[in-house]
Amino acid sequence: MSTMISAACWPLQGMSPVQKVVLISLADNANDSGVCWPSIPTISKRCCTSERAVQNAIKWLEQAGIVTANRNNGRHTSYTVTPASYAPPQDMHPRTKCTGAADAATPAPDAPHPRTPCVTPPHQMPSNRKEPSREPSENRQPARRAPRIALHVEIQSMELPEWLSFEDWDMWCEHREAKAKDAPWTRGAAIVSTRRLTKLRGLGHDARAVIEEAVLRGWTGLFPVKGDSPAASSAGVAADWWKTSTGITACGAQHGIKQQDGETFMHFKVRVFKAAGPGEWMEDMLRTVGRESEERYDQLYAYFNDIPRERVAQTEAA
Repeated sequence: MSTMISAACWPLQGMSPVQKVVLISLADNANDSGVCWPSIPTISKRCCTSERAVQNAIKWLEQAGIVTANRNNGRHTSYTVTPASYAPPQDMHPRTKCTGAADAATPAPDAPHPRTPCVTPPHQMPSNRKEPSREPSENRQPARRAPRIALHVEIQSMELPEWLSFEDWDMWCEHREAKAKDAPWTRGAAIVSTRRLTKLRGLGHDARAVIEEAVLRGWTGLFPVKGDSPAASSAGVAADWWKTSTGITACGAQHGIKQQDGETFMHFKVRVFKAAGPGEWMEDMLRTVGRESEERYDQLYAYFNDIPRERVAQTEAA
């Protein structure tokens, strides 16, 4: 091993990592004259690369003038490493900058390696990166939201009963618009909401208190304020009875409701929830149905609030 040869090879630039590591491997095996004779498999093992890669790297180093292969009957018997004679070809490595076709057309007569026109190396794929447009981007979000905004304004400004203040109705509209993903906020839902508030007011409930309670609890339906409605509807059953089939059956039995022959459990569940009166069970079902269909939500909301669906449809058409 010649430290002089190795030390001269380390600073050299303009080659790939594989070419550099093969050169260092040859230099590590060379004597002070730069001569070495390692086999291709030995270099491959030392450099942790394939034999084909080693052969290609040595070929490049030969063309760059830093390595001379001494052949015997076509085989490499030894290599001579001469760092001082290194002159990296301008057209051999992808990192080499383009010199232009004009330079290639008129090469210097004394140049050891004439330059060739710039071409993309065969192993380099052209970049598919798309440059950003200089034109200002169009924000289409307002266009998509325009119908929702128009509907919200229409619902917000609909005719209200004299006893329902605009401030209270506006608070309810803002809340329902924010919860639209859980339950659709449509014209039908708005009409049913006003009818529900009218019914609750007739039962002695304050509209503002009902709206504030729903907003505070994150409900999409309007129910009597806690403590104001008859609380004995689900007495004797578990507090979260609506979350299990046994609890729903027990509550139905308490109200004299049984699942009929051929009746689906879902239909039976709806009848039990209505008999139990307003509460979190109705809100939970409305939220679930609202994620599936706006029409089903409107129908269920109207059913829970004893408002005929035909009246809602007629009002919407008007």
